Amino acid sequence: MTIKLGFSHEINTSVQVGDLVYFTNTGSSGGYNVSSLDDINLIGPIESINRRQRLSTSFLKTFNATALQTNFDLSGSPWSQSSNIPFDIAEFEVKVNNVIAVPLIEYTYPSGTSQEIQFFTPLANGDIVDVTLFRTIDVDETLMPVTNAVLSNNSFILFKKNEEINTAGIKGYYAEVKFLNNANTKVELFAVGSEVSESSK
Repeated sequence: MTIKLGFSHEINTSVQVGDLVYFTNTGSSGGYNVSSLDDINLIGPIESINRRQRLSTSFLKTFNATALQTNFDLSGSPWSQSSNIPFDIAEFEVKVNNVIAVPLIEYTYPSGTSQEIQFFTPLANGDIVDVTLFRTIDVDETLMPVTNAVLSNNSFILFKKNEEINTAGIKGYYAEVKFLNNANTKVELFAVGSEVSESSK
């Protein structure tokens, strides 16, 4: 079974399909969010990543509700032009007057049949509805062990490289560099440097 995780910030560029995803639930201590190493739980391997690369801005849509309005259309500019209309309810967050609305309790989003958020209770005139589009990761959770820990919106998500693909050693990663001189006059290359470090284990 696949679970979809949504992120309001950019997903780390090193994260790739096959990486393992873990989560932990943090607590407060000394003014910091902390967690025990014994409380890190496996979710499973990444199956797909949607970084929303065709949408560099405009992750937020804002609506000004009219009296008794229940439906809000997520199609149209700029999400439709960049093929970023949400597929299901896990791909966005909704706030009404800056308060997070609870999906399936306060609203629904019939994936595949509509591109409209549908509130169960009509909104008041002037209510502000903010919809934030998420970047998403699909994770195969069939390997997720039975645990008392509950994955929630407040969980801290961690990633681990697939050791079958990303082995330690100099052959793990490489770079190719090409120098071009576009000047019309003589130029001198002062120095070229490089550095090699052991990849993560």
